[in-house]
Amino acid sequence: MITTLLLSLSCSLPPVAAVVCQEPDVPTYPSAIERVTVYPGQALVERVVEIVPTDLGLVNMRIGPLPMSALPTSFQTEVLAGSGVVQGLEMRTRTAGALEWQQSESLQSQVKEALWQHRLLKTDLLGIKAGIDTLTALIDDPSPTANSVGGLPSDPEKRIKFVRDQMTKLSRELATKEREMEQVEAQISDLRAQLDRARAGSKQTFREARIGIHIEQLGTVRMKVTYLVDGAWWTPAYDVRVAPDLTGVNVGLVGQVTQRSGEDWDGVQLVLSTSTPNIGLDPPALPRRYYSVYGEYPRAGGGLMARDNALEELGYVGSDSLALASTDAKAFSPAPTVAVQDFGLSTQFVMPGKTSVRANGEAHRFRIRELPLEVKPERYVVPSMSTNAYLRAEVIHTGDAPLLSGVAKIFLGPDYLGEASFPVLRQGDSTMLNLGIDPNLTVEWETLEDSRDNPGRFSFGSTATISRNYRATLHLSAAARGRIKVLVEEPLPMSWDDRIGVEIGTLQPTPVETEEDMIAREERGVYRWRLTMAPGSTQAVRWGYDLSFDEDLEPYLQEN
Repeated sequence: MITTLLLSLSCSLPPVAAVVCQEPDVPTYPSAIERVTVYPGQALVERVVEIVPTDLGLVNMRIGPLPMSALPTSFQTEVLAGSGVVQGLEMRTRTAGALEWQQSESLQSQVKEALWQHRLLKTDLLGIKAGIDTLTALIDDPSPTANSVGGLPSDPEKRIKFVRDQMTKLSRELATKEREMEQVEAQISDLRAQLDRARAGSKQTFREARIGIHIEQLGTVRMKVTYLVDGAWWTPAYDVRVAPDLTGVNVGLVGQVTQRSGEDWDGVQLVLSTSTPNIGLDPPALPRRYYSVYGEYPRAGGGLMARDNALEELGYVGSDSLALASTDAKAFSPAPTVAVQDFGLSTQFVMPGKTSVRANGEAHRFRIRELPLEVKPERYVVPSMSTNAYLRAEVIHTGDAPLLSGVAKIFLGPDYLGEASFPVLRQGDSTMLNLGIDPNLTVEWETLEDSRDNPGRFSFGSTATISRNYRATLHLSAAARGRIKVLVEEPLPMSWDDRIGVEIGTLQPTPVETEEDMIAREERGVYRWRLTMAPGSTQAVRWGYDLSFDEDLEPYLQEN
């Protein structure tokens, strides 16, 4: 049973003057994050703590430090194993206390002593270097006075041996003192870093959970603490690989996780959910609305509406439902897969094994699954707007798990084409992927007629007519892999003014006339031709219209 309680006060005393409530020392119990469910913008963190009680009765504990991004109203507890009942849960915000006076004095004293040693070593180094300089000066001055004063032997061999011995001795002393100097300098740096870290740590603010649990029977009690944190999110991304012959599409769904919650997730079970948690799931309570006279108030009545805890509706699934099928490891060892839980309103993707995500804002990519999709390729041509034939493919989702909206990296065989948006797709849904220009299909567009017929001087009417006719010629290279399907679309003009008449002229071949095509024709003036072409073949499409209007008018073509 999941319990959510707020401790009223650390102690309850009657309001008697001069009574001071002293809070008892509450020990901190170690805990570890076992599972994290990441939502768009938040994450549900599940910590587990084990208690080994020595006595029956109430045990008070602290769990922390916890990040400041944790939402205090989202904390819950659940006893997973053992005999214990949670009596209360209180969230607190703490700032780490200043250094103890003895610890501060000890560190400062050590720094002072190390600085004194550093000063003595520096003096010794100066003395050794002075001795080396003096010996060098005596060697450079061969006069008898210098030799007698410096104590250098007059015999050349003895003199060389003496100089060599003295220089070796001084060099060793210099090397030893320099090494001692480096050690002392490193010690000083370390001590100062300890002091700085401790002082910086004293200014850190964090949350902690104060929990009271009643032990009914001795034995290890395993308890879970869950809470929501801000600063965590995940977004879906796709690697879409289209077969070079356009016979199939393979979609790899990748979850990109980023978090700055203030705590690292080390070795956790990671779950990616499409749900957007909101603690306020209850609808608003209906108020009483009334008119009253100023100075008179109605008698209070009615009761308070109970509010269920919203976090129980987040779609959490226990570990039993996420277990993967086992097999004989000696005979076959399948690769771990992502478990998918589709709840209709939300979907969870449970990553296999343990995962770590640092709270440094860096993106971590996790492959969720790969899905083969049914594909219907075609070439798309709008001759009046472009002489390019665009290769595109309608993909139909035939899998059982939904695909979320995200950015897709499109590959045609080994070639990377670019990025495209990917919509939400459930089983049976389809979307169109644009794959670039097909160089095997060439398009030529030409104007066959563009003439104007004005009424003659002896005409009884004043109507002018403009006739325009066009042709697009499509040629498929003989090097093409096989027969292709081509969709040709042309938006022909429509009239929104009764003074201008538009009559569609020659259309060859006959455009398609399905219900969907006729709607596009009536609403937007779009005519469609669906062609099938073999390698090396050529096909032409013709269309035109007549524009009639009063000769005093000057119609112009608009596009929107």
